[in-house]
Amino acid sequence: MTDLEVQTSRQESLAGETPWALDNLPPFPAVATRLIGMLSQEEVDITQVGKLIAAEPVFATRVLQMANSPLFAVTRQVKTISHAIVVLGLARVKAITVTRALGDYVGTALNIRALRVCWRNTLAGAIASEKLARACRMDADFAYVGGLLRDIGRLALLVKYPESYSNLLAVTRENAFDIRTVERELFDIDHCAAGAWIMERMPFPPELCQVAGHHHDAIDDSRFGIVQLVHVGDRIADALNFAVLPSSGQPALDEVLGELPETFRRRVQLDPEALTVEIESRIRTWD
Repeated sequence: MTDLEVQTSRQESLAGETPWALDNLPPFPAVATRLIGMLSQEEVDITQVGKLIAAEPVFATRVLQMANSPLFAVTRQVKTISHAIVVLGLARVKAITVTRALGDYVGTALNIRALRVCWRNTLAGAIASEKLARACRMDADFAYVGGLLRDIGRLALLVKYPESYSNLLAVTRENAFDIRTVERELFDIDHCAAGAWIMERMPFPPELCQVAGHHHDAIDDSRFGIVQLVHVGDRIADALNFAVLPSSGQPALDEVLGELPETFRRRVQLDPEALTVEIESRIRTWD
């Protein structure tokens, strides 16, 4: 049975039950969940979006701080939530909100150095997916959110089991094991299946559930959508030394871009040094 068949079978077997490793997970910030549900509707009431964010002053303040940070490279200072919605647009506000909420979700686990590497990888993959989407003339904000949520299963496991996941990373690195195999041995679920299970229970578009469950699948040249784009964004993060498990065997950027269908590959011109500096700068604003 191939890795894809194992993954699909595992996800199907979990459809009607709660995996023990994901039972009683710490809740995702409620304001973010409500906001994501609102922003996922076809017709969005901008006034209601502003009221929902403003009703949580601490969260609203942190969203504004992030909106004005280099992480999102805005050109005009954003002073209020309503101003953010007008200046940035709903898609960018959603990207900022998801970043802030996911960062808050994993915050306590980031005291462990090995787990901070996972968060850096999450942000790097999101930024790389955003850059790649712009070059491929796809929705950059949607790609950023997809890149951010691709490893939500890993983040959930490390939040609930920080010491165990830190040890898992050490064992995987020392023995050059496959990380998803080790996850399944320890938790009876890998981060892709865990991510798909979590995303199906949140108000995100189905495409993002597919990203969480299948972003490690090999690219099929017959189609290239958000799942395939985030797959390449994830690989770009690894190639630029933002990998969860850095090693001498990381792919070169040219090799990763070679996975793109020719139509898209011709449009993508990425300078690895410049992109690394940009990603480092944007991640640093989080710290």
